[in-house]
Parts: sequence; structure tokens; C-alpha cells
Amino acid sequence: MEKLFSSLSQFNRREQTMLLAGALVIALYILWMAVLSPLKHKRDMLLQTNINTEQSLGRVQLLARQIEQQAQQTNQSSVGSDNLSGTIDASLRENGLAMSSFIPGTGGEVRVRIDKAGSEPLIQWLYDLENKYHIAVRELSITATNDPGQVSVNVRLFKP
Repeated sequence: MEKLFSSLSQFNRREQTMLLAGALVIALYILWMAVLSPLKHKRDMLLQTNINTEQSLGRVQLLARQIEQQAQQTNQSSVGSDNLSGTIDASLRENGLAMSSFIPGTGGEVRVRIDKAGSEPLIQWLYDLENKYHIAVRELSITATNDPGQVSVNVRLFKP
């Protein structure tokens, strides 16, 4: 330390002040680069992580609400449709179709035959079964009839 003061004493007062000010600036720069800048960078990363987590939480909460609404809709649509045959018959009538035969199968499956059905009401009926009543189509066979726009259908259905 004494060596530093002796080498500093060879300069006049103005030069000593400038050297000390320069040393202070360099010390502050090293402090900034070695300590404060990495801390600031880490803080920014943590803030971004918090923002991303909040956004993710918001998406999860939105999805949870959607699942709850779908569960409520499923419960509401299944009320009053205690059996598969009643649901199928009601949905056919809603779409202006009539079944020719209904054969219950094993494992809760049923086979339904519809003769001379319009293609548009048939597609709407199949859509309603899947989305409104949650009845799945396991097998579907469509055959053209001699009447234009009319088809015969054999379908195997089950409720998952």
C-alpha cells in the first residue's frame, strides 16, 4: 500500500485526482460487469418465467372450464336417454329418418338398418350421434338405391 502511495505522490494534485477517479470508474465497471449485470439478467429471466407460468396457468384454467362445461353438457344430454335404443330412435325422428330394423348386440352394441334415407339427413344424424349423444359408430355400410339421393344404411353403434 505504501508503494502505491509513494508512486502516487510523484504526480501533482490534479493528476492524482484523475487517477483516483479513473480507478473508481474502473472499479465500478468491474462491479457492474461481475455482479450487478448478471443479477439483472437473472432477474429478467425470472420475471419472464413468471409471466410464462401465469400465461400457462391461464390456459390451463380455461381448458379446465371447457372440460367442466363439456361434462355438464354430457350429463344434461344423457339425462332422459337411459337406454341406447330410445336415444337412437329419438335422434332418427329428429332428423326425419325411420329405422327398418334394430338388432341389439353383445357388449352394448346395436345394429341399425335404415332403408331409403336421404344422404343429408343421414349425415346430420350420424353427426348428432357422435357429438350430441356421444354414441360412436363402429361400422358403417352405405348402399345406393334406385331412387336418386336415397341410400340404404347398415350401422353398428355403441356408447363408449
